[in-house]
Amino acid sequence: MKKTFYTYLLRCADGSIYCGYTTDIDRRMNEHKSNRGSKYVSARKFLRLEMYIELDDKKYALRLEYAIKKLKKENKERLILGDKSVLDDIGIDYVNVVYAKNSVSDI
Repeated sequence: MKKTFYTYLLRCADGSIYCGYTTDIDRRMNEHKSNRGSKYVSARKFLRLEMYIELDDKKYALRLEYAIKKLKKENKERLILGDKSVLDDIGIDYVNVVYAKNSVSDI
């Protein structure tokens, strides 16, 4: 069975967007919710998972995380709202994009 890697975006209580990488999205969200995920999210408080991108290769998941972190917030918001051209502009092949329930894209 092939391993899946995830690059994800979550919303903090202050409205900021955090981007990270994981091999287990449920475990990682539980870590963020319990303030064990990252210093950034612990300080700003986890609000919700907005979306995650599934990839076949760890190297590409980490590259995508790095590229998204460099984006302006407006482009991260476009991505969360469903504009996959943001991903196309980055140029990293991905398997699937999943928008979380209760995310901005569901409104």
